Amino acid sequence: MSDKSLRVYFSIHHDGRLTGRLLPAWARFFDEPGPSAYGANEAEVYALLETRVRQMLLDDASAMERFLWEEPLQAKTLTVEIHPQTTHKKRPVIGKALVPLKLTYVYGKLESGAYRVLVPRFGWSFVLEELSIAREVLQNALATALLGEHPKGLYDFRHEGEEYVQSWDPGGLEPSQRNSDTEESHPEVLEQIGEEMTSRALGSRAPSLVYDADTLEPWRVYVLRQPPRSILFVGGPGVGKTAQVMKMARWIAERRREDKERQYPKIWRTSAERIVAGMVYLGMWQERCLKIIDALSYENHYLYVDRLTSLLAPQPDGSSIGDLLLPAALNEEISLIAECTEAEFERCQRRFPEALRAFRVIRMEEPASTQMPELMRRYQETRRSRVSIHPMGLRQLVGHLEMFQRDTLFPGKAFRFLDWLDQQAERGKAKTLYPRDASEAYARYTGLPLQLISDEIPAEQSTLSAQLAQGVIGQARACEQAAGVLSRFKAGLNDPDKPVGTLLFVGPTGVGKTELSKQLARTLFGHEDRMIRLDMSEFMLPGSAQRLMEVGPGITSLAERVRQQPMSLVLFDEIEKAHPEIFDLLLGILGEGRLTDSLGRLVDFRMTVICMTSNLGVEQSEPMGYGAERGSGDFLRAVRQAFRPELFNRIDHVIPFRRLSEEDVLRIVDLELEKAASRAGLLRRKLRLVVESDARAWLARHGYDPKLGARPLKRLIEAKVMAPIAVKLSADAALEGAMLPVVVAGSPAEQQLAPDFRALATVLGA
Repeated sequence: MSDKSLRVYFSIHHDGRLTGRLLPAWARFFDEPGPSAYGANEAEVYALLETRVRQMLLDDASAMERFLWEEPLQAKTLTVEIHPQTTHKKRPVIGKALVPLKLTYVYGKLESGAYRVLVPRFGWSFVLEELSIAREVLQNALATALLGEHPKGLYDFRHEGEEYVQSWDPGGLEPSQRNSDTEESHPEVLEQIGEEMTSRALGSRAPSLVYDADTLEPWRVYVLRQPPRSILFVGGPGVGKTAQVMKMARWIAERRREDKERQYPKIWRTSAERIVAGMVYLGMWQERCLKIIDALSYENHYLYVDRLTSLLAPQPDGSSIGDLLLPAALNEEISLIAECTEAEFERCQRRFPEALRAFRVIRMEEPASTQMPELMRRYQETRRSRVSIHPMGLRQLVGHLEMFQRDTLFPGKAFRFLDWLDQQAERGKAKTLYPRDASEAYARYTGLPLQLISDEIPAEQSTLSAQLAQGVIGQARACEQAAGVLSRFKAGLNDPDKPVGTLLFVGPTGVGKTELSKQLARTLFGHEDRMIRLDMSEFMLPGSAQRLMEVGPGITSLAERVRQQPMSLVLFDEIEKAHPEIFDLLLGILGEGRLTDSLGRLVDFRMTVICMTSNLGVEQSEPMGYGAERGSGDFLRAVRQAFRPELFNRIDHVIPFRRLSEEDVLRIVDLELEKAASRAGLLRRKLRLVVESDARAWLARHGYDPKLGARPLKRLIEAKVMAPIAVKLSADAALEGAMLPVVVAGSPAEQQLAPDFRALATVLGA
């Protein structure tokens, strides 16, 4: 049994976070699901899993036997094809088409030579005589599982990200050590919810610090006191609050090694999430908090709880961890270390003044930008970086970081960039970055185009406007005004305490308002994935504003997404449909560049571009076909009537969009056909799409609607051009290197087609 170990199955989600679950080696019908955890990385998942495994052992000492494996396991992803199914009059109807789905399974070879196969996402398990039949078996199992299901059941099988399996031995879980009748001892409680920092502070893996070792920190007097005083570090993100705690741990470790007679405190590191991990039943997490207090009482050790706001956040039952820990800290029964920003500290002073009485506050200031080149040089020396940066390059990088990353402070944002830079370097090769190289590296790091961050490369407003107009047809004036925001950003003349730009696009449906937002995201951040789109028709009801501020694991609210990617474009689509509560939030975002999330933490919007779209004023006029438009004054009047003055005055530009002309729609047809011609299926077979002029005109005429603009065009091209071509390609797998004509039924172009091309032609209007 000693060679047996656990197997953890990891799934990577679209937001980059991980789910890890223990794989059972055998299962009975009534068995509970195995322990699982969700975290930002493997270390966090393992920490949460260990807590839940130990809790499982307290409930049942023999429960671990079910999760111990001998054979090695591997994960493999394959694509299976199934027929889509639906239900009509309570009878399953199976479609003709084949839908490809990615499926990941785990397999291990048994002593008999057969293979044991598991699909952990769906709890499937079976034994195969040969692994070669796995695809066929899984395809049949998938079809059976979907039989009679609603069509949306297919989405349960979608492949989000990589899935893999790892062996895991957390240690200390041998059967001889398990005793379900024994309560967890006090040290075990601390080991379950955290790790002891001082014993690891001098290890080879301990991160190096660049601060002066001889500087007398204000916390030393509190550490040496008996009992140690609780400490609250207050400072902006990136200023080095966590680094100070690490330095404290190292200083204590050094003194403990030199002075054997004096008692120095230990520092146990944890977080609110780790304290409540696995505590699913009423009163469990409160009981754990009491055990933590009991374990630390009068032991003269520190509990480093990370963020103060998380400690004060209400749990599902309404109370908070701070309700239990802070009174003990106030009575000096236990000693705490916590962190918060200045804004969070002010909020706590207003809402939880008693909570702050337990702490001695140490404020941390951001180092001056003139100090950063030297600090960065020393940081690289301590890390033995393979990349050296010329002094002029260091100064240039400090300027970029100061101008373009205002959401975090020095030195943290500089050190994170240097860590990223070292990861990009090729192993074994030293490299020196000069100013131009440093700017190019920073452009890759942030996604910002080099022409916007480098003073050496000019970027005139007309050039930027032309870049925007490549993807937005017929809106030259709108592109020019939007380019003005980019020019102001490049020159560094935008208000540093507000978003980079606030634009309201007003005009009819389907004329390019959303497309200009996408093009802005591509031009400013390199890809339209940096656009956060919010459909305001989903935020029409009271309480909708709270959804924008929610935070926590698995939540993709506006606050979470901007915190994860501060350099982004936020699009509020159809803003006039939003509930008035949303406008109250926008006042803070547009006026001060910040939003307070549900935990009271500030989210920085100063590096975002805010775009809003609206149809205000359009419904007052009947559609008049191609090229009809109202004056910008009409749109402006409608916007002023709909928005409160304090909100309207925070908008930088109200940009009207005109209706599309016939020539504009033809250009959009060319743009969409160019995108269609570059699809992988055509390029792989070297097939060329040839669209005659009368076919372009036919698509423009039928793809434009006076009320919907050019919005139906994409759907028309898919239905009338791409779908017939897909049928031809599926029927003739050998078709390669040919031209695919697109003509109008009865046109001269169709009549002149040679017999060989007639079979390949797509005929519109037939």
